[in-house]
Amino acid sequence: MKKLLLFCAGLVLVITVSPALAAYIVDLGTLGSDWNPSGAILIGWGPVQPDTNPGVWGGFGSGNDNYTTPRPPTWDYKCRTVWDPGEMDVVNANWAKIIFPGNIDKVTIRHLDGMAMDGTGGGDDFEVYVGDGTNFALWGSYVSNPDPGEYWEFTEYTGDPGNVLMIVSTNPQWEYFVGYGQLGIDRIIGIPEPTTIMLLGLGGLALLRKRSS
Repeated sequence: MKKLLLFCAGLVLVITVSPALAAYIVDLGTLGSDWNPSGAILIGWGPVQPDTNPGVWGGFGSGNDNYTTPRPPTWDYKCRTVWDPGEMDVVNANWAKIIFPGNIDKVTIRHLDGMAMDGTGGGDDFEVYVGDGTNFALWGSYVSNPDPGEYWEFTEYTGDPGNVLMIVSTNPQWEYFVGYGQLGIDRIIGIPEPTTIMLLGLGGLALLRKRSS
């Protein structure tokens, strides 16, 4: 009976993993750094905005947030940008990476849209790649809205599992690239693949067994 109870407890952990385990949440720019309970590693991101360069930033600069219900507002009114003033090729430039602790098979990106980064409109186009750090697969691309104004948008992508997410800006660098960056990102939520969630649940089961012994 004791083993059955432990098995059931472990099964509950697998099915109802806590939010901190069921999703890798990275809120870029929070409190001057990155709210990152999952332990993900960030590479190639620009400075915290609008702390570094004041501006509207989709409402952040005024302490507001241009979002549409039922989409949730930001947590902190801060973001970071895709940042690489180097050469303009897709593989090596204008990228920003997040290395997650485990593989993901779905990601939600909260990004700035509209003519925010380009005075001619449509300056926030990007592509999303996921892989193992060496080999990447294209999960999808986004074409920004060329209408005036700037606001925050959620987009979701899914594909073959991998633990390294790469966001690539596909627009040319604009006039104020140095200082502002290329593409504003507020939050990234990676969803672990089922195998990763199962391992997290089994880890909890092992802990329960240890405590019961």
